[in-house]
Amino acid sequence: MTPLYENLTSLVSKSSAWLKFSSAHKTTNELLKHNEIIELLLRVKNKIKTTIRHHDISHRQIGEHRSVFKGYGLDYEESRRYQLGDDPRYMNWQLSARTGQHFMKVFREERQPGVFIALDRRSSMRFGTQQRLKITQAARAAAIASFVAQENNSSVSGLIIENEFEWYQSSQNKQAIYSFIQRAARPAKAVFESEQKNEPNITDALNTLIEVLAHKQGSTIYLISDFHDLTKEDQTLLLKLSSLHDIKAIHIDDKAESALPDIGICQFSSNIKDNRISINTHDTSITESYTSIRKEQLTKVKNIFETINVTYKKISTSVSNIEDYIKL
Repeated sequence: MTPLYENLTSLVSKSSAWLKFSSAHKTTNELLKHNEIIELLLRVKNKIKTTIRHHDISHRQIGEHRSVFKGYGLDYEESRRYQLGDDPRYMNWQLSARTGQHFMKVFREERQPGVFIALDRRSSMRFGTQQRLKITQAARAAAIASFVAQENNSSVSGLIIENEFEWYQSSQNKQAIYSFIQRAARPAKAVFESEQKNEPNITDALNTLIEVLAHKQGSTIYLISDFHDLTKEDQTLLLKLSSLHDIKAIHIDDKAESALPDIGICQFSSNIKDNRISINTHDTSITESYTSIRKEQLTKVKNIFETINVTYKKISTSVSNIEDYIKL
């Protein structure tokens, strides 16, 4: 592998980590203003649709979805031996008469699912050339997912991945959900202002989700990220998570990450390592190689999810009708 190819591969693998956005982006402003959040809520109210859930769930709230809890609910599930204190109203008399032993009917209750939103706010998300930053588009996606859950009477909980993990407890309270969205859209430092070098990686986040959501089977999990550090090795973790939950991967992407601009010799600085790469963007062989490598990387990310039947959507920073891409 030539040094130039190695540099291009490194640049593509963390392309947005090399591309720092201008100081014109004020870091004291919220990514989404109050009126923008309310507009997204109104869009959801006009667009809301219901879909079939694929997993049994373990949330406590009574609802319209199958639960892993077994008790005296609505749908007959199985029979078990009588235990002292069981309600005789639920005795399985036919099976008891046939076997000569006492059996109870066990039912599966219907419960309401929860929605969990894992939002990536790491430095690679602080880039954008098409109307908005990736981190802003991610906040919009989180807002839409939260409002869709709210309209379907589902609880919302979340994880914000930035310099560390930031957790939000499950709630159906509208103010609590709005507060989570505000935190997702809070001001973000420009990449060159950030002092954090050792951010959590996607592998750590997936391991943590598996552990935290182990007892909440059947959750709908939105993974909102640019997935710049997702590897084939993470597929095992995703498979384990998807066996218990309905995962929806929302891939935030910017057009400039897929094609280098034709602006001559351009220097790229990394916020992860203290080094730089100089590339002559007038050289079509270089720009074509970059585009090819980037396309290959995007295909790999897509295949990681689709191979294990995880719903995958790629959303550009230029997309305005984001509510059309995110459904419960």
